[in-house]
Amino acid sequence: MHGSKKLLTLFWLPALLSSCFTGIESTPKITLKDAGSRQNVAASPEDELAATFSFAPFSRWSEGKQLFVTSPRISLALSTLPGSTAEMPQMGDTITFAGTHTSVSLTGEEVVELLLVPQHSADTLVYRTNATAAELEKRSADAIPFTVDLDFISNVGEALKGKTLFIKTPLWYDRSGRQVSGRKFVAVKVVEVLPANEVNPALVVFTDDAGAEHAVFMAPGGESKSTPRTFSSLFSFTDPRRGYPGIKDAIWNDIVHSRAAAGMTKTEAMLAMGAPTSIDRGHNHSATYERWSYPDGVYLIFEDGLLVRFNR
Repeated sequence: MHGSKKLLTLFWLPALLSSCFTGIESTPKITLKDAGSRQNVAASPEDELAATFSFAPFSRWSEGKQLFVTSPRISLALSTLPGSTAEMPQMGDTITFAGTHTSVSLTGEEVVELLLVPQHSADTLVYRTNATAAELEKRSADAIPFTVDLDFISNVGEALKGKTLFIKTPLWYDRSGRQVSGRKFVAVKVVEVLPANEVNPALVVFTDDAGAEHAVFMAPGGESKSTPRTFSSLFSFTDPRRGYPGIKDAIWNDIVHSRAAAGMTKTEAMLAMGAPTSIDRGHNHSATYERWSYPDGVYLIFEDGLLVRFNR
């Protein structure tokens, strides 16, 4: 009996890999977007804090606000006043907001322009918003391209510096932005928050449970549509291990290191590898199968709810 079951499994798995589950019956492919749309989860304390990490709209800027320049391409967004010899700022410089004035657009509207003073010059540069004062009043957030608002960095730093949190991502970096090997669901202590880039403006520097220093990039909470790296997706206030008392220590160690292991349940595999981009399901008269697909050809194969084959 055991031998026939083993032969059946060996017969089915190659077929599943080559034909995307052509069993007696199969279910349509389920995408991550479809799965997410079915959930209605209340905001967590982490979500609530993430929502406070946002940029102020131009209409609420005060003179003296400083911006960190992330790229020399900022020259594409700025212009000089007539007769000015101001040089464009370089990556790593700061520029200071010095007020506003208006100019007439091609359509005859008075649009707001921001006046900015570079770090190494007394001359003034201009950022054209292409919006009227009334339009700016309606906005909830604003940012000048290729800059990071240093008030945002300060606010995040005040909220997080010195706190012990549990990190939820293994995508760790060093201070220079080079990716290093990381773990998930371990305790870390935030050391400082530095300006990074316009997509993920904050670099959160921390020490891990072994005392080594690492960092993660973080986006504003609830405002970035191009990245999921908000505070609530990166950190937890509580130890995630407490939520899974039934998982054995050896399996949890695999989860912490983002490793798939034969015999994992789907919950354990999800914790280790994250959500798949798609799921294919099928079954025959003796077993049900699932194939979870990830980017770069990575997949997991489940038989009756347990992980039986995978590649990484």
